[in-house]
Amino acid sequence: MTLPLFCLGGKAAPEAIEADLKTLARLPERARARFWDALGPALPDPLPASAESALDTFARAFDVPRDDLARALKASRFLVREACARGLDRGRFEEDVVRLAGGPLSPEAAVIAPILLSRYDAARAALGVSAFRDTLTDHGAVVESIEWRVDAVLASSRGDTGAAKIAVLTLGYRDGDRKDRITLHLSPEKLEELRSACERMSS
Repeated sequence: MTLPLFCLGGKAAPEAIEADLKTLARLPERARARFWDALGPALPDPLPASAESALDTFARAFDVPRDDLARALKASRFLVREACARGLDRGRFEEDVVRLAGGPLSPEAAVIAPILLSRYDAARAALGVSAFRDTLTDHGAVVESIEWRVDAVLASSRGDTGAAKIAVLTLGYRDGDRKDRITLHLSPEKLEELRSACERMSS
């Protein structure tokens, strides 16, 4: 029987999730205590290329059957990511985990829920930052660094400038997979316009 979950917007959980999640309770105690060492790096999407080798390393280090670890990680990753994507609070997430693990009186729930809740808030914050960054890049170039200096132009081929001061602003940006930089020169008037615009956008 599949169960409706808050992290899925009330939809039923995939059939395999219940059995895979309960695998977590059967892992050796040492492996359960360090489970987030394996789960945390596996949370990004797409799954990092290093995930397979990291899984093998963890399984050997804690004497865990690789298939059991893979099932526990797959179910946990799915639940944590879905819950974080919906901004689910700890209470609702705990209800989902406990329901999937057999209910409030289930021995498996008593083991699994504390493990997944132990770093849920940190994971939610990290995935939120990642989602924000990815949302920006979906719509164009994103500024990643800002460097500046103040110069004075003493003279040029156009004549004496009166030692006018200028601001030199270099923006590092990412556009998809491409990184680049652009340097802009701002007169005092344009610098004041930029300052005013920044204040208005921040208010």
